[in-house]
Amino acid sequence: PGVERGWLNDYYPLKSKNGNVVGITVVVQDITPRKQAASQETYRQFLDLVQSLDVMVWEADVATWQFTFVSQHTEAILGYPVEQWLKEPDFWVKHIYPADREQTVASCLNAIAEGRDNDFEYRFTAADGRVVWLRDIVSVIQYTTGHARKIRGVMVDITKQKQAEEQLLQNALSDRLTGLANRTLLLDLLWRSLKRRDRHQDHLFAVLFLDLDRFKMINDSLGHNVGDQLLMAVAQRLEKCLRSMDTVSRLEAVARLGGDEFAILLEDLKDVTDATRVAERIHMDLGIPCQIEGHEVFTTVSIGIALSTKGYNRPEDLLRDADTAMYRSKARGGACSSVFDTVMHERAVALLQLEQDLRRALERKEFRLHYQPIVLLGTGKVTGFEALLRWERPEVGLVLPGEFIPHAEESRLIIPIGRWVLEEACRQLCSWEAQFRTDLSVSVNISVKQISQPDLVDQITQTLQEFSLDARSLNLEITESVIMENFESVIAILRQLKALGVHSHMDDFGTGYSSLSYLHRLPIDALKIDRSFISGSRSGIEIPEVVRTIVTLARDLGIKVIAEGVETEEQRVQLRALGCKYGQGYLFSKPLDAEEAGKLIPV
Repeated sequence: PGVERGWLNDYYPLKSKNGNVVGITVVVQDITPRKQAASQETYRQFLDLVQSLDVMVWEADVATWQFTFVSQHTEAILGYPVEQWLKEPDFWVKHIYPADREQTVASCLNAIAEGRDNDFEYRFTAADGRVVWLRDIVSVIQYTTGHARKIRGVMVDITKQKQAEEQLLQNALSDRLTGLANRTLLLDLLWRSLKRRDRHQDHLFAVLFLDLDRFKMINDSLGHNVGDQLLMAVAQRLEKCLRSMDTVSRLEAVARLGGDEFAILLEDLKDVTDATRVAERIHMDLGIPCQIEGHEVFTTVSIGIALSTKGYNRPEDLLRDADTAMYRSKARGGACSSVFDTVMHERAVALLQLEQDLRRALERKEFRLHYQPIVLLGTGKVTGFEALLRWERPEVGLVLPGEFIPHAEESRLIIPIGRWVLEEACRQLCSWEAQFRTDLSVSVNISVKQISQPDLVDQITQTLQEFSLDARSLNLEITESVIMENFESVIAILRQLKALGVHSHMDDFGTGYSSLSYLHRLPIDALKIDRSFISGSRSGIEIPEVVRTIVTLARDLGIKVIAEGVETEEQRVQLRALGCKYGQGYLFSKPLDAEEAGKLIPV
């Protein structure tokens, strides 16, 4: 009584003489010892299997949260003796990482209440203080009469997996060179800031968009390795500068967006002055030179600021407007800050439309060339023309180059436009030569983007051959700043052009930053004195002495001089007296279309 035992029953039939079954004989054996031995062997085999597994197996009573079994491998992974798991109440709960405790216990209770298996991930504090990531696969057992009596689980150490995931996430959200946040992470943070602003209308934050000034020149002159080290130094300075600032704003993130562009997200601003004060500190800290590989590297930064007060709904729009404000700082000369406003937005939209219209202008044949004569100052005889680009923009009218050439340069549209100018000017010169049977020259302006094209000389050669022109009738005008900024490469190209027979003129001479000592190295045929030196003599004031110096130097070097911006007879007389032979300006003619310009050609 009171003891459950096992029995084995054997049944034997009893038959009569005629073969009918008239009864049975039952032999009953007590096999309890045999069953107990088998059960113990099975349990021993189960324990051997569990203890050999590289996981942590456990069993606990639901009512008391008391562990009734924990595998030995648990101690190897987490450091706590098995006895401590079995004896100490609520041991498991107490050592779950605090931030994960509530959710983990709730997941376990839900599994018990619903009588279903579950698995969940959480952090657990090991005996040596390490935080270990566990995956716990829980099974509810003995779920009878509506109540679970026990739960059993298998815990797996997934710390390395989690670390790998975190590293992948870190790589996806950080800049590889500087370790700062990248564009993806910044946009995510901006999105959260916008959501916070939607919940709290008085929440003010700002984005600062930073671009290093003259970074390309540093890369080109000192090499990309120095450039990369400079970017890392700037990143460190930005973080250090912002951490040390005593401001009411809260720094949310410093990010590198790519190249030499950085961005900063500032939260909890009182007003715009908080953001501008941060920008001022950045200008001051980045103004200190960096020592990199024996070089003292100076850099400044242009900053654009966009505030959350503009009703933004997308983080990309906020970043875009900060970028627009940064370009405004660039246009002001760099090393300064600008706060975005609606005028900037309207201008940005207008510039976008301008670029789109420029892209269509060539195919729609909207460009025109006007020609301004170059004359002998002594006789007024026309010796050639400078081809000047104009744009007949629909619904706008005639647009002068100063309004669209910079944007054509930036978008590289200047390359196809410049090729059209070269071909059209040569075509017109060919037409004039056939009509007037006289020797003339045409001058065409070449931009920095064009002169960097490897096939420029081939283009010019093909164009001259197409129109059967003497190479000496073509003058290419290159500004002094372009020549000096790319000195060695430009010299190589000018030498190729000179070998071809094409003449090269240095335009706007005297306004750049070149040294006169370089002139003897330049294979140029003429200097064009900038109009700013000529216009000062309008009211009886003599032309500056520097003009005499330029004329004398050019004569000594065997270089022709052309004075631009000649508008009065007095200027013509003074220039001729100084020894300047050629001139160009409104005194002789304004730029004219091809038909009107043709009327000035001597027969």
